[in-house]
Amino acid sequence: MKKIFLAAFLLFTACAPATAPAPQAVRVYVTSGASGRLADLYDCSTASTAIVLSDPQTADITLRLGPPDPLTSPAYQVGSEEVDVIVPSPSSLGPLTLDQVHSIFLGQAADWREVGGPELPIQVWTYAQAEDIQQIFEQNVMNDQPVTSLARLAVSAQDMLDSVARNAGAVGFLPRSWETSEVRAVYRVASEPVLAITAVQPQGASKDLIECLQK
Repeated sequence: MKKIFLAAFLLFTACAPATAPAPQAVRVYVTSGASGRLADLYDCSTASTAIVLSDPQTADITLRLGPPDPLTSPAYQVGSEEVDVIVPSPSSLGPLTLDQVHSIFLGQAADWREVGGPELPIQVWTYAQAEDIQQIFEQNVMNDQPVTSLARLAVSAQDMLDSVARNAGAVGFLPRSWETSEVRAVYRVASEPVLAITAVQPQGASKDLIECLQK
């Protein structure tokens, strides 16, 4: 009887599925400018990888537009992104010039009729100063001059899209990958690389994610 029990136990043990290893957590911080790549990041994850959204101080990988100043960590280009000045789609406004965009965001032009649009107060939307997309806009448009103090603050690309789309006189700027039929681009600010920046040389799951994003 003991021999039968032992044989049954050994057979059960041999047939029992092996315990899968715990997935490796990769902490990721994604800026507003690079948030269009978040879906690609999840597509690149596997059963052995757990993506955890994190803050920039503790992130293993930071996805952002353009390099920070200074760039002191390994960085890998995983794509590119255009940044556009946008207005609501129903607007009859034509393409804007750099001088007109500068005037609008500086606060010198307060009504759309001053730049060839309808008689309608301009409502400016921007991002927080620390956001990469805000820094890119200021470098390419503002010439080190501050954006008007009357500007309203969008907390994300989604918030910028929603805020501009639902306000007739609104203007803001958005990564092209976020643009929908609700808004229309009237000026191209810049085209920037999307970078994956790591604190140290990437290994394991972090390396696999970056290589997947580069494909």
